[in-house]
Amino acid sequence: MNLKCAVYMLLIAGLVIASGCLSTDEAGGETTAVPTENLPEGFSLIAVIDESTGGINMEDEIADFRGDEEIGKVTATVGKYQWGEMGKDYDARVSVLECDSEEKAEAAVANYLAQPEFQKPPFEGVDRFSTAIVNGRQVTEIRERVGKELKYVYIWNEGSRVVLVEGNGDRADSLELASATGH
Repeated sequence: MNLKCAVYMLLIAGLVIASGCLSTDEAGGETTAVPTENLPEGFSLIAVIDESTGGINMEDEIADFRGDEEIGKVTATVGKYQWGEMGKDYDARVSVLECDSEEKAEAAVANYLAQPEFQKPPFEGVDRFSTAIVNGRQVTEIRERVGKELKYVYIWNEGSRVVLVEGNGDRADSLELASATGH
């Protein structure tokens, strides 16, 4: 095992230990949309982080949702998932933001979609945005370039809740992870 892989594994172990436990409940007892069980084949939960996780600044985790439109105070939970070879492939993530209102949630989605890197296509001839159906709901599909591949990302709001699923290079697997949110 090389040093880079060992450091990466220690970082992940530290995140899990720092989180105290892997819970599907928020402090108020409501179940989050971050899937922790019955994950699609090939995905395994690394950690669930929120504002109570030591050493993590949740503002950094949700910075892409801040922008021209005001989103107010949000409560965020992020699930991190391993899907490929540890230390080699990027991790998949599910971020859930609870906003004060549906309007603030819509603003968070608009801010995310307005990121400067999304103004150009990921590859020539490939559309940046499309739509997909997740649990019977039409959502926005974003295609991000990761190296020489596409990564599939899904974002939507349901009332005052925003769900962002950053999948992998397999559209079907990424949609399955999005469906695992239950929303």
